[in-house]
Amino acid sequence: MTVAERIAAVLSPHLGAHSADAVARHMCAKHEIAEGAAESKLADFQEFLRRGLVAFVGGERAAALAAQCVERVREAARE
Repeated sequence: MTVAERIAAVLSPHLGAHSADAVARHMCAKHEIAEGAAESKLADFQEFLRRGLVAFVGGERAAALAAQCVERVREAARE
């Protein structure tokens, strides 16, 4: 499973499968997020995701989802 697919799996219940897939692929490409991404890059990516998700799921849920997405990236690197 790719990093984008892992992120899409987290976002799908909230954005729908097609939107989550498109968002995950685009954001990973734009921010150069892949297995083994630097922690500083992941922190910036998490904040970017959080800000973008607020309109869809509210502030608290956006923070939790963004953290879950970044954790999925870290999991990919450990496997």
